[in-house]
Amino acid sequence: MNRKTLRFAALVAALCLALTGCNLIGVDPLMQLAEDRAAVEDIYETVLAEYDGGTVTVADIIYDFNLQWSYYYQIYEMYGMELDDETVTALRDSCVDLAVQRAAEAAEAERRGVALSEEEIAEVETSAREDYDAAYESYLGQMTDADEEVRAARTEYELYATGQDYDAAVAYGMAEALSDKLREQVDAEVVEPTEESIEQAYDQHVESDEANYEGNPGSFESAMTSDTLVTWMPEGYRTVKHILVIPDESVLTPYTEAKSELDSLQSELDALNEQLLAATDDDAAEDGETADPEALQTQIAAQEAAIAAAQEALEPLAEACFADVQATLDDVQTRLDAGEDFQALIDEYGEDPGMQNEPTASVGYYVSADSTTWDPAFRDAAMLLSNVGDVSEPVLGMSGVHIIRYESDVTPGPVPLEEVRDQLYDEALTTLREENYAALLSEWVAALNPVYYYDNWEPLV
Repeated sequence: MNRKTLRFAALVAALCLALTGCNLIGVDPLMQLAEDRAAVEDIYETVLAEYDGGTVTVADIIYDFNLQWSYYYQIYEMYGMELDDETVTALRDSCVDLAVQRAAEAAEAERRGVALSEEEIAEVETSAREDYDAAYESYLGQMTDADEEVRAARTEYELYATGQDYDAAVAYGMAEALSDKLREQVDAEVVEPTEESIEQAYDQHVESDEANYEGNPGSFESAMTSDTLVTWMPEGYRTVKHILVIPDESVLTPYTEAKSELDSLQSELDALNEQLLAATDDDAAEDGETADPEALQTQIAAQEAAIAAAQEALEPLAEACFADVQATLDDVQTRLDAGEDFQALIDEYGEDPGMQNEPTASVGYYVSADSTTWDPAFRDAAMLLSNVGDVSEPVLGMSGVHIIRYESDVTPGPVPLEEVRDQLYDEALTTLREENYAALLSEWVAALNPVYYYDNWEPLV
């Protein structure tokens, strides 16, 4: 049994002795498991909220709580952290709130005559069965008991104690499916955005985007590699595509490590030059102590010598990278010279996922002289191209060798409304639907007169 399983069993059941009794000499493990399950069942009956016509118990939220806890556990573990009491408590509270909301949705669905079809119910049950069977096999494989019956019983107990039993999964799936079906009907009742509202949304978007992206190339470039709606373009941008050919790791890694060291040396030299400038500035010298200019000049000379040596050492490493992929580069160049389509060559030779995934696969990367997102070697080569359609010579960067094509110029300022109208319409409609459903859901919940008892159950970390 892995550490996560043990931790979560303790977390959801709050039973310090959940599994210890099974291993005691003279204790029937099946009897002990039955007692443990009864203890968990007792906890599962704990009421966490009451509303007109029903209650929410630990049993009602445990499946959702397990999903949320598992997700956050993995995120925290990824960063070397452990879930804290505050986070776990917040997860519990949100699960209780959702359970009450689901009850309110069920009442509204009944009022409206919305119900799941036999086919939809079967789909939920099939999905729950598949998930349960997969979890069962996974847990069973971790059990070490010699007796097959005990292993099966312990597996069933573990799944129940961690909120992963079949019935809980079905109940959660049914509530979610009914919520989705109700949401479809409610969303269909929302009046579509007017032209005036779209224009207002456009004006607000342009104003916001200009504030967000002017002087912030990293934020703009990140937005343009995602599905973010952008309605204002900064100055100085163009779009480019490239064919990335990656040398073997055995030659690329030595190059990138040496290049990183060279870049570090250059940064140190830049800092020394800034110190020297400050030390020889008359106004700065009058304001306080500064470094000794002669000492700084000595350091700068030594740093420049180190940079020259690093550059010399880098040259054969770069040559090795080019040599490793030269045959491919020659093939690409031959086909370019023959007039073949650049996009077709990207598709055949390119090794950059960004040239295969939208939206960058279609429009390319947005690059300017001030770009901070891209490898400087890639950025500088892209900006050296003079005309739309120009293709660069092979350029070595930290990711490999780039062959870059200048795709288009980017007109600065607001993007014409007509170019983004469809996106603005969808965004406005989504906002209207979200606001409408949130308001109605709040009314439905209030109509149930809920009373919450979150602290009746305190999960352990």
